[in-house]
Amino acid sequence: MTLDIDPILAHLKLDRRPPTADYLDAILAAWAARIPWESASRIAAHQNCATPADCARLPERFFADALCCGSGGTCFESNLALRALLEALGFEVTLHFCDMGSTPDPHCAAIVAIDGASYLADVGYPVPAALPLDPTAPTERITPAYVFRAVPGPGPRWEVRRLGRNGFDEQAFVLKGAPVDSDTFLARLLRDHEPDGYFLDEVIVSRTRAEGMLRYSEAKGLVRRTLDGEFPVPLAPDDSADLPRTLARLFGFDEAILRRALERPRG
Repeated sequence: MTLDIDPILAHLKLDRRPPTADYLDAILAAWAARIPWESASRIAAHQNCATPADCARLPERFFADALCCGSGGTCFESNLALRALLEALGFEVTLHFCDMGSTPDPHCAAIVAIDGASYLADVGYPVPAALPLDPTAPTERITPAYVFRAVPGPGPRWEVRRLGRNGFDEQAFVLKGAPVDSDTFLARLLRDHEPDGYFLDEVIVSRTRAEGMLRYSEAKGLVRRTLDGEFPVPLAPDDSADLPRTLARLFGFDEAILRRALERPRG
């Protein structure tokens, strides 16, 4: 697969640079601002596709949809697309499974090796910054919505935590240091498109910019997350009356996809 990366970089409002830690940081911040973490596109697609392979969006399709429709994805497709872009830009990248609580492998992330150091790159959580991974000491990065901390453990593995200025502290996931080969990763990605896969029952859309994370979910509505906490974002009556139109405007997302996902058959 050969990606045409110039349109992708234009979408991210980035130019080409050497594969440095600063450039990785810029890519992750731009991705969080311009390519949302979202489940709407997969919920909409599952109304029409017949098999997991039909539903899955591999990197070329993922980026084509991002550029035309403002879509993004959940962790497996987003981080697979991230790896494809980073490798095309000269980075050394491996994909890894992650545990959440007692659940094995519901999440994934990338590790990027640069000048002898390793960095977590995860647009599928999302973590909008390159988080250094030290095998001997905790590391932190401050982002607009959370402080992310990586605590090393045996294996190797890292416990990744989210923290806030208001005392918020939770385990996000445990990153496992063993890389996952492409066939195993693809099989896990396709498994996520079975009827009981993750993120097929709730529309969620989020993006992170300097002012924090703007996030819509069917469970909570529209909120903004910052280092000081999570705050509801009230909508005017007209905006609430046509939610797909409103979310399309707020997130730069194709209204038809949002409408198909939000107005899906229930039951």
